[in-house]
Amino acid sequence: MSQTESGSGNRSLGIILILVLIAAAALGLAYYFYFYRAQPQVEAPPVAEVPMQTSSTLLPLEQTPAPLPVAAEVLPPEELAPPLPKLNESDAAVLAELQSLSAMSLKLVVPQEILRKFVRAVNAMDEGKVVHEYRPIASPPPPMRVESLGPPKGEELRRYRLTAENFRRYDEYVTLFAMLDQEALATIYRRFSPLLEEAYGEMGLKKGSFHEVLMSVIDKLVAMPIPEGELVLVQPKVFYQFEDPELEK
Repeated sequence: MSQTESGSGNRSLGIILILVLIAAAALGLAYYFYFYRAQPQVEAPPVAEVPMQTSSTLLPLEQTPAPLPVAAEVLPPEELAPPLPKLNESDAAVLAELQSLSAMSLKLVVPQEILRKFVRAVNAMDEGKVVHEYRPIASPPPPMRVESLGPPKGEELRRYRLTAENFRRYDEYVTLFAMLDQEALATIYRRFSPLLEEAYGEMGLKKGSFHEVLMSVIDKLVAMPIPEGELVLVQPKVFYQFEDPELEK
């Protein structure tokens, strides 16, 4: 396989990670709003004013005042939402919700088996892997743009660096992520959580719930170092790898 074929036919670990990271980070923000901002708030019952009593208005000791009015019950948003579809029939409902966030999201999301692909991608990240096939987000147009740093010396591998043009391939993804309404995203996450758990259950894993796996992934993403300087790659076989073993890890 030639260098061009390997560069265009296969995505590097770092580039695919950017795509999945955007999806995971978005769902991570949804988790924040789910637990800290999207819960229905019930106001405390109002405190009734007690008028100053005179000898003629004092209540007998055995008489108790009427109970204070209780605030009306607030229905959670889930009870107002339409019923969930079956997992096998969920794509249309998910696409409709994503379109309500941004029509641009329909262009970037792979429209088949959306929830299953997302669950699979998140679980792969938790295991230190990246999904190369059946991804939830469409890849940017190939080829990956790298620049050779010169011929290898002795037994060294040929070295490459990611170019600025390569990162511009992801402008559309970053723009979409920045413009999303996070509270609306939280509502979507809350609605489809049962189906996400169902899709995760189909994998037959013994790692707890999908939500727990998602939290593990978010912790790992938060702990990831932000590299400084140019990103140097090597190509020991088919896929590119970061030359820095710590960054590759």
